[in-house]
Amino acid sequence: MAVVTNEVAVADMRRLGNAEPLEPYPGNARKPWACRCLNDGCGLIIYPNRNNVMNGQGACKYCAPNAPINPAAAAAAMRDHGFATLVPFPGTGKPWLSKCAAVDHLVAPRYDNTTRRGGKCRFCTHHGPGDPKQAVADMKSAGFTPLEPYRNVGTPWTSLCNSCGTIVSPNLNNVRTRGRCCPRCATYGLNPAAPAWLYVMAHMVFGAVKIGITGRTTRENRIARLQGSGWALMRTWPFDTGSGAYRIEQIVLKRLRAQGHGPHLPAQRMPAGGWTETFDAASVTAEALCGLVGDALTKPPV
Repeated sequence: MAVVTNEVAVADMRRLGNAEPLEPYPGNARKPWACRCLNDGCGLIIYPNRNNVMNGQGACKYCAPNAPINPAAAAAAMRDHGFATLVPFPGTGKPWLSKCAAVDHLVAPRYDNTTRRGGKCRFCTHHGPGDPKQAVADMKSAGFTPLEPYRNVGTPWTSLCNSCGTIVSPNLNNVRTRGRCCPRCATYGLNPAAPAWLYVMAHMVFGAVKIGITGRTTRENRIARLQGSGWALMRTWPFDTGSGAYRIEQIVLKRLRAQGHGPHLPAQRMPAGGWTETFDAASVTAEALCGLVGDALTKPPV
């Protein structure tokens, strides 16, 4: 078999594959060869082999009639439709974990629905962002006086509770769906004298762990709500009273703060609250956080 020179191989790739080699011919017709596609509107870096090109299969797989979707192009298309993708491209018909650029919520749209049918964030479709004047009116009707301009339905909105005078930060979506939701006034909040859970959770996408407390007989299932936002429950501890759970939580938080661990997530990531009890999972693992709870239960400070 005749040895193919670099000059001949380059000329064949340009003539038959319409691709410009970016490195010398590897010397083997079946080895991938870094090239740039010269087809109009493409220009991608591709890795065809000379054998396929000489057999008429074409050089660029992304320009073929049954071409696969280029992951980078797919992510760019999702951005154009208002989604920031958070994981690698899973395929055209599968849910793609993303963040809505409008309200910062986690969503999972499908690429084909979004690009071919103009799919939009379901949260925004149902809840806003809406008219700023109507947003202010809804907050006032729920008993809050906004203290800053409206941004969107999912962002914590610093407001004054007209009933108890507390400055709180509910988001408009919670206000619209739950009504009056001041943590001090709400009947579904933690009752210090009622049974409670102390819990530790983790979020793989955010790289965060969280400690928290919730009532065992309250209207709001705090743990279930966090699970619906991508948090995984690691462990729970039952307490006879909410005050007992709160005391252990504060011991753990105080020890972590003394070690220099501050909140890992901003308030925008936790629209329902609790962001100050989040920590970087790279420095405070879920196992370590559970261990701190165990130490606080067995060796509380004097």
